[in-house]
Amino acid sequence: MSGHQFKLYHYWRSSSSWRVRWALATKGIECELVPINLLTNEADQPDHLQRNPLGYVPVLEVLQKDKNAWLLTESTAILEFLEELYPEPALITGDSYQRARIRQLAQIINSDTQPLQNPHVVEKFSTDPAQKLQWSQLWIRKGLQAYEIVAKGSAGKFSIGDTVTLADLFLVPQCYNALRNEISLSEFPLLERIYSHSMGTDECKKSAPEIFKPSGQ
Repeated sequence: MSGHQFKLYHYWRSSSSWRVRWALATKGIECELVPINLLTNEADQPDHLQRNPLGYVPVLEVLQKDKNAWLLTESTAILEFLEELYPEPALITGDSYQRARIRQLAQIINSDTQPLQNPHVVEKFSTDPAQKLQWSQLWIRKGLQAYEIVAKGSAGKFSIGDTVTLADLFLVPQCYNALRNEISLSEFPLLERIYSHSMGTDECKKSAPEIFKPSGQ
């Protein structure tokens, strides 16, 4: 879109950040990427809190010529914004039912799985590493089991047929988190297949965490 420049404040291993990086890569949108270290207090500094009062990532800054910048938080809102601004290639496709199914799958991860394993939530549950792992595994398994059941009727190479959609942008980072939490994707054969195929695509590779991993982390 003429007259707009984009800046994404992100953390390399944040699944919410990965969703947005993947959408940017899929749509071929140029964007400056600004790392925010969630392992230090950088996210709680005044500059970042002005971007997002919660201190989370991602934050998309939309720079407009001769106008104040827009700031968008929450990955779902950012992805819907980019979808409207750059409708091709589409990430929310098909008739009204299919589009709702895509959003349904995304929300299984976004609302019912990923928030429960966020570090600040897990820390409130326990400070014991073994108990924290068990907590995360419980909610990841519950979410991925539900996703696998719902996706069975629609999946091809991706969650909905053979084209990447918004649903995959939520699923694949969660599968990555499952592996980090010592959950084998062999428990979810359909999701393992989608994850493997997705990780072989150029756009997913370009946006994957390891590409942005800072030295020493």
